[in-house]
Amino acid sequence: MHILWTYLRPHRRLAALALLLAGLAQVLNLVDPIIFGMIIDDYALHPGNRTGDELVAGVMRLLGLAVLVALLARLAKALQDYVTRLVVQKLGVAIFNDGLRQVLRLKYQEFEDLRSGETLSLLQKVRADSERFINTFINTVFASLVGVSFLIWYAVTKHWLLVPVFLVGVLVLGGLTGLLSREIKTQQRSIVRETNRNSGFITESLRNIELIKSLGLTFTEIRRLKAQTDSIFALEMEKVKRIRLLAFLQGST
Repeated sequence: MHILWTYLRPHRRLAALALLLAGLAQVLNLVDPIIFGMIIDDYALHPGNRTGDELVAGVMRLLGLAVLVALLARLAKALQDYVTRLVVQKLGVAIFNDGLRQVLRLKYQEFEDLRSGETLSLLQKVRADSERFINTFINTVFASLVGVSFLIWYAVTKHWLLVPVFLVGVLVLGGLTGLLSREIKTQQRSIVRETNRNSGFITESLRNIELIKSLGLTFTEIRRLKAQTDSIFALEMEKVKRIRLLAFLQGST
């Protein structure tokens, strides 16, 4: 984490702006249903002594406010996506360049046992993981924390019994998410390991293609690479199934 912060520090202002925009977009998205609730409660179910013109004028004002809030939420989300993408790309490029520089500084004795394709795949994996972590933290973790805080505050202002009900739902969803996330993480490690091996195999096969042809091992090599690719495909499909199950549970809960 300290190493990641070292790369993120030069872009901390952009990262703070992305967090601010993510929180603003999340709050505005949660305010919109509250406005529609006010329309239902104050004008549809309990119109009071208001005249027809007053009801129409009040509803139109709230609808206009709801449209304005929705537009501001979309604008904040669009700006947040752009700023987040900018931070993520700058961070990824810096990590990849430093990793490449470090690989080129290795002694031959340390480098000779590594496949070139595997090394490149590892550098790309580090870059992709770092970018995914920043993206997930801003778009999911931070936005969820802001949303949960807002909902708890709103529940307290309405009725205190809503808070334990809400917290029980969060705990149930968190437990299911954690269980499936561990399985997905294990699956992803297997995929990365096999992908790195496959990258190394393909690179070495292409490098020694003339030797393989001269020994008559072309079709044997093709079958070997195909079997490796099929195993990666099976792992990917298993991961997709678990991710879809996780998305279904989150949506249902």
